[in-house]
Amino acid sequence: MEASATKTSASASFSNSVEASVGAQVGNENAHIGVEATFKTGTEASFAAGLDGNNAYIAASYSDTTEAHVRVDAGAQSHGIGAQGTADAYVKTGTEAEAHAAAGQNGVAAGAEASIGNAAGVDAAATLTVSGVEASVGAGVSVGEHFAAGGSAEATYTDGKATIGLTGDVAALIGVEADISLTVDTNKIVSDANKVADTTVKVVNEVPHVVNDANKAITNVAKEADKGLKKAGKDIKKFFHR
Repeated sequence: MEASATKTSASASFSNSVEASVGAQVGNENAHIGVEATFKTGTEASFAAGLDGNNAYIAASYSDTTEAHVRVDAGAQSHGIGAQGTADAYVKTGTEAEAHAAAGQNGVAAGAEASIGNAAGVDAAATLTVSGVEASVGAGVSVGEHFAAGGSAEATYTDGKATIGLTGDVAALIGVEADISLTVDTNKIVSDANKVADTTVKVVNEVPHVVNDANKAITNVAKEADKGLKKAGKDIKKFFHR
């Protein structure tokens, strides 16, 4: 049992569980793929509440489960475009409950979930990022003698990132879960816009030079044409005065 408290927050946690995992990952700065197998059994509980700046939050969870997972994680990115995908196959028995809420200057986020019984299932999620805009979707299916229900929603703005998201699941013998989230990084968009603006200014600054060079070229062509016309006129006069 662990507990702590400050002037603006308090938390407590309890853990009597055993965990084991094994995995491997390969890749480089542009792409990667990893596989991990985990096993956990035991009881865990936690509670936290307080103030974070001008935001208030509270969260509580309880878990008494035995579960095993096999997860696959893959991703790739290049020139500001990235894709990430995960898949999780699992078997689980026991009871779980979780609730959280936060509200303040950064927006509102809240949700709760609960499950009891035995289940086997697969969850999958994918995320695509393009120049400061990130969208993610997820879905899952489970079967077994279990009941589960939950959902959450958020509309937040933190450190220049605006996020809206929804998730929900309900299960009784057969369960389906789906979620979607969209994050817009305004810092990235402003940065890209500034780069475009700087490039535009440079192009605009070069326009007078290009115009001047074009005027000089046109003037030179006109002068040469005038010389040619005058010479042609003289040659014509000479021809008729023979």
